[in-house]
Amino acid sequence: MALALAAATVALLAPQPTIVQDRIPYPATRREQMAAYSRRHYGSASYRLKPKVIVIHFTANNSYSSTWNTFASNAPARGERPGTCTHYVIAKNGRISQLVPLSLRCRHAIGLNHVAVGIEFIQEVGKGPRWAAQQILARPRQVKAGLRLVRWLQGRYGIAAADVVGHATANDHPRFRDLKGWRNDHADWQEPEMAAFRRRL
Repeated sequence: MALALAAATVALLAPQPTIVQDRIPYPATRREQMAAYSRRHYGSASYRLKPKVIVIHFTANNSYSSTWNTFASNAPARGERPGTCTHYVIAKNGRISQLVPLSLRCRHAIGLNHVAVGIEFIQEVGKGPRWAAQQILARPRQVKAGLRLVRWLQGRYGIAAADVVGHATANDHPRFRDLKGWRNDHADWQEPEMAAFRRRL
């Protein structure tokens, strides 16, 4: 009851931001692939998502269209389908695009895909992953859009700030689980920058 009231309070304080719908193809075949992936990695065949975690990423490129096309292609990753995707992509000008419904799982963070919403910020690596995350934090329109989106998701699903994590630290989350022993090897959004993001929530 207390959690529901807290979530409702946050939801009142955090209205839904403007979101552009730009869906990638997610037909029955991709849903079947996601269910099979979930069976192999999480022990239960489902493509349905009930969000409990938010994982923050950056694209390592400077192109929304390239990112969208990569996610839409459903190309195998590490030899398995479905391909990678995230639910949202946030452009440098602050535009939030939704690529996948929140009811469907996306493959964006090993060990957490069964419980996590994925959010990508458009950002090239440049001088390194910490530098890249710092550019996002210093870009007012983009980071403010990200904060609005995360606050709204927190209120909608009752997600605590501690469950808003960067891809670089996904292996350390209590809900991390992978039956095949896979681990994330990405360096996007390391803990110092992620802590700075959470402080603004």
